[in-house]
Amino acid sequence: MAPLHRFLVDYDMAMLRALAQNRGVPLSTNHQPEAVDQLAAALVDPLSVRIALARLSPPARTALDALMAAGGKMRTSRFGRRFGAVRPLGPGRLQRESPWQEPANPTEELWYAGLIFRGFDQDESGPGEFFFIPDDLIPLLPPPRSAPAPFVVELVAGPPAGENDGPALVHDLFVYLVVIQNHDVRPYADGRLGRTDREVLRARLIDADDRRLTFLRHLADRLGWVTRQEGYLCLKATPVRRWLTASPERQLATLQEAWRDDPRWIDLCHVPSLQCDEKTPWLRRYDPVAVRRTLLDRLALCPPDAWWTLASFVAAMKEHDPDFQRPDGDYDSWYIRDTASGTYLSGFETWDRVEGALIADLLTNTLRWLGIVSVSSGPSGSICRLTEAGKRFLGMVPSQDETRPAPPLAIGSDLSLELPPPANLYTRFQVERFAELESETPCRYRLTSRGLGRALSRDVRLEQVLAFLRQASRAPIPPAVEERLRLWARRLGQVRLEEAVVLRVRDPELLQELATLPETRTFIQEIVSPTIALVRKQDLPRLQQELRALGHLASSPTPKQPGGAVDKGT
Repeated sequence: MAPLHRFLVDYDMAMLRALAQNRGVPLSTNHQPEAVDQLAAALVDPLSVRIALARLSPPARTALDALMAAGGKMRTSRFGRRFGAVRPLGPGRLQRESPWQEPANPTEELWYAGLIFRGFDQDESGPGEFFFIPDDLIPLLPPPRSAPAPFVVELVAGPPAGENDGPALVHDLFVYLVVIQNHDVRPYADGRLGRTDREVLRARLIDADDRRLTFLRHLADRLGWVTRQEGYLCLKATPVRRWLTASPERQLATLQEAWRDDPRWIDLCHVPSLQCDEKTPWLRRYDPVAVRRTLLDRLALCPPDAWWTLASFVAAMKEHDPDFQRPDGDYDSWYIRDTASGTYLSGFETWDRVEGALIADLLTNTLRWLGIVSVSSGPSGSICRLTEAGKRFLGMVPSQDETRPAPPLAIGSDLSLELPPPANLYTRFQVERFAELESETPCRYRLTSRGLGRALSRDVRLEQVLAFLRQASRAPIPPAVEERLRLWARRLGQVRLEEAVVLRVRDPELLQELATLPETRTFIQEIVSPTIALVRKQDLPRLQQELRALGHLASSPTPKQPGGAVDKGT
């Protein structure tokens, strides 16, 4: 901020005379610098300030209190929305209309009383225009007459206990990691999963909603658990193991913290009713982390053990932090469309359809998925309550990050594997590699030849499987079970299926020649009869090339384009 004199030097004589007349200050000069000095001295005179305060209307005094409570500085957009804007008037109109005699709003009343000024500055949100109370005027003003209104939500009756969706998200993320581990998952170039992979996932997810699955996959990428190798998704062993071996509380907290601190996931652009134009400059300046932190700070002010209405939380945010995602107060240059109608949503009058929709979507979806709030239905709409995990995440209660030893795996002589609760995710992850899931509650698997074959085909050795079973069960493997596993392992590989191309010739001597010539012999995989041989599918193009060179195949005709142009292909 700056002293009062610094603001006055930017005023012309018309504005200086207006302030002087309104405050009863006689100006003895028409020279602007001298008038500034005279007026600056008079406006910070304690008696003059007390008189000016006494003349203020109640709304203007409320506006001054609000600016004082904000530290004497507030963005003009936010102050103007609450208390009005100063009309732009030229020198001639200023003299003719004398707006200080009938100000249009509290802001104009303070403006022409010489109690607030306007200038450019910056805060944590960047540069912008602000209303100020000058530094040398603040000590002469009384403290705000009333404290800021508290953040209040409407309390209502709700279910005796709220649902916590956090464990469901942990489970479904675990399933996603299992599918990557045990299947060849190859997404499209834009990251979308193919139909088969989606069906495999949906068969085991607690919540198979596409939008939630996108969020879940983004969390895995954000945490550095998944990478691509030759187009296929692969897991990074160290961070995945660290998460799987953590306590259930830490597993959920890891997901909550990953979302909270993620600068790449923009919640606003995932609200179904909104469509963001992602090529416009405003989105590059958008800070989703700051938006979340403001929202979470307000969430921590809600009663910890009570249900409250979603509508009242949105209303409280609008009253206390309307610019929580637009600290510069810009409601005109953001390019956001209403999904249903396609119309642009601009101006503060669309706050409920943009900011309000974002808050409601975060509470009823993202924060619910993350186990931070429980959501239920009330007579007047959705109602919410903080979960125990949510209170820990917000720092309202101490964390309970204790890793408890997992109970031993029970191996049945009928080839069943049962994990007593609480089932350890790391143990389950290893069991998933070679066994088939039978039920989630109780958590039971079954050893099968198919499951063991899946593990062996991915370079897991039988002795590794047996060693894991002994360690996880803390007991010897039943002899019948170990014998069955060894039998399956011996049988695997005795039957082989391969994709091949059939090579047929009319003369058996020609096949012998092709199997001998250095140009073609490396492509003959197996001779199955005097006139038939098998060729690996990937070798077919090179074999065709060599056969043409030897004169056994006609050259491929070259298609021509209209007008004689030759199509060289791609």
